[in-house]
Amino acid sequence: MHRKISKLLVVGAHGDDETLGAGGTIARLADEGVTISLCILTNDDGSRSANGAGVVNRTAAIELAAKTLGIERVRIHEFGDNRLDTVSHLALNRTVENEVRDFEPDTILTTSMCDLSTDHALVSRAARVAGRPGKGSVQEVRTFEIRSATDVGEASGLPVTFRPNCWQRLEETHIERKVEALRAYGKELEPWPHPRSERGVRALAEYRGSQISTELAEAFEIVRVVY
Repeated sequence: MHRKISKLLVVGAHGDDETLGAGGTIARLADEGVTISLCILTNDDGSRSANGAGVVNRTAAIELAAKTLGIERVRIHEFGDNRLDTVSHLALNRTVENEVRDFEPDTILTTSMCDLSTDHALVSRAARVAGRPGKGSVQEVRTFEIRSATDVGEASGLPVTFRPNCWQRLEETHIERKVEALRAYGKELEPWPHPRSERGVRALAEYRGSQISTELAEAFEIVRVVY
């Protein structure tokens, strides 16, 4: 049975989560007329300051990437990168709940709780709280994988791993836009063989496509769906 998506809310901890995790799918759904809103909880790359690099505000990059993918509505919050564990669960939950209340999506895409990144896991939990049954318009919640976070969680022996049960077929044009959107983030795009490289992005799309006998795809884990 197929569920038609009308209004999609994408929830991420950091600018680039949306693109790495679901950029091709977002591009495809935007082309199909789905209204898409993006909620990013942090607006900086503060984790780089620990390595002596200056902190950079990512707002412009997030907005450029969103425009490339066809996202119509962008909401960027100002919690700190890699510091979401210093924020109360109530504050995170209310932030995403407010986005759901204001936008009234029928579908949420968000990060996975299987990721080694604590920020990703906390945002995934907040999105699940905001999309829980009986509290709003949400009929489906899916999580996406972010290579260099989800795969690192798997390699680090986390007890729960990402297990996709939903695949979105993609065309080459969707992957091209995903890569173009990633370029907006500058240093976040790494050289091969890093999984967050252009070649790594294409390799993952080919691998996920091969799982369903198609050229290209992105994979998701369905948390809840109502038909």
